[in-house]
Amino acid sequence: MPSTTRARVWITAGLLSVALCGCSSLTGSTAGGAGGAGGDTGGSPSTSSAADGPEVPATALDLERVCTDGLGYSGMPAYDRTKKTVHPAMLMNNPGDDWSQFEPPAGDFPKGWILGYSDKPADAELVVCVERTKANPTGKKCDMESDDGKPFTVSTYNTSYRLKVVEARTGRELYEHTGEAKSDECPMYIFTSEGEDKDKHYNEVRPKDYRKRVQPFIAP
Repeated sequence: MPSTTRARVWITAGLLSVALCGCSSLTGSTAGGAGGAGGDTGGSPSTSSAADGPEVPATALDLERVCTDGLGYSGMPAYDRTKKTVHPAMLMNNPGDDWSQFEPPAGDFPKGWILGYSDKPADAELVVCVERTKANPTGKKCDMESDDGKPFTVSTYNTSYRLKVVEARTGRELYEHTGEAKSDECPMYIFTSEGEDKDKHYNEVRPKDYRKRVQPFIAP
């Protein structure tokens, strides 16, 4: 099916790349990200000192170590899956370079499942980590148009991703899943972040694609 001219939309630095209408997206980066603006991605991560009491994350960026190294924060709420209540999670996304918080658009998850940018990271019982692990060119090129009317071409890529659910307090991994995000359609429009190759579009896993996978842990 021939590609058609589309509009390209830009957002500020530090946000996740997003593609909507036909292509998988997240991420978003998020962190993001997909379907939303990025979280706290600036500055250096910092946590409370030992003298202040149990360690807690000061910003969402501090939760990177939970995703990458399995190191939790002793001051965060304990997770007890036997309690039939919502166990709030912070969603962290890595589209291939850096980790950042991602708040999904309203309606992607039931209210209360995923903490937003205005919530305190220290209130999370779980951390959901979504990471792009591989990207392969689809061979498809899409004719696009920038917001100033200039035509350009975007090459699309299918991606592989890793999804993990981790206890925020202990860093213990509760669940891991690997999958692929594929699409043979051109995006209707795309978001991109500063420093990203503007001629490439990556099909990313969408929140609705892993909603049922995290549900047994967030809302057992």
